[in-house]
Amino acid sequence: MGQKKNILSEYYTCPMTEVIINLEHQILEEIIQCNKKIDRIELQVCSSRSFKTHEKEFYTTEEVMEMLSISRRTLLSFRNAGKIGCTKTGNTVRFTKENIDSFKNQS
Repeated sequence: MGQKKNILSEYYTCPMTEVIINLEHQILEEIIQCNKKIDRIELQVCSSRSFKTHEKEFYTTEEVMEMLSISRRTLLSFRNAGKIGCTKTGNTVRFTKENIDSFKNQS
């Protein structure tokens, strides 16, 4: 066992090992910097897309009533008849742009 300790201690004090370890640290630092740049670019792209579309992901009943120029009762009837799709979470009902466009295309 004494020989293994000597071999390992020589390995860790080898100048080439120190060079390799330093290079590994430099590479890791470069990767971290690249990841930060990529995150910033993704954030810019996502925010520019949302500014261009100005579309919401979900619409309330009131917003859909206004968009379609219909009453609450009519919208409820269309929902119950399956003419317009919606997403219901608990007591909250929301409509997607696809739900609204599909309904408009059917009408």
